[in-house]
Amino acid sequence: MKPKIAVDNFALVVHIHTMTKELDMSAVENCVCFNLRRVTRAVTQFYDSEMRRHGIRPTQGTILSSLQAKDSWNMAELSDWLGMERTTLVRNLQPLQRDGLVQAVGGGRGNRVELTITTKGRKQVEKLTPAWKAAQSAVVKTLGEKRWSAILSDLETAALALNKN
Repeated sequence: MKPKIAVDNFALVVHIHTMTKELDMSAVENCVCFNLRRVTRAVTQFYDSEMRRHGIRPTQGTILSSLQAKDSWNMAELSDWLGMERTTLVRNLQPLQRDGLVQAVGGGRGNRVELTITTKGRKQVEKLTPAWKAAQSAVVKTLGEKRWSAILSDLETAALALNKN
């Protein structure tokens, strides 16, 4: 005797949505913010591929290099110099502090937080510098010296003009 198999009959319904008009992407394609952020992500990823073997992200390398350039910064000065929100700066400082590369002193109600690079942090910058130089050289070579100089000038002009608003 064969076992009975119950089969439910049901209809598969497939909905196909067609677009009656093409998407107009010109606003996004021409958006200054979108394009600058897209290019920034690509550049950051390139630098990251050169620097990651040292355990430092490009944004953290920038913080360390800035701290090395001046004896002491307070949190407000450094965030302004880097053009970075303070919460973002704090988030990027945490692993640097944890690893003993940066020291933060002060804080609390109404007190300024003073930031300094440690000896260990200075040594990390020394180790990191060749990787940064390799990335920098490759990008400038790709763009060309004159073109990079013009881009840098244009970016500075834009930043100054936009900061007036």
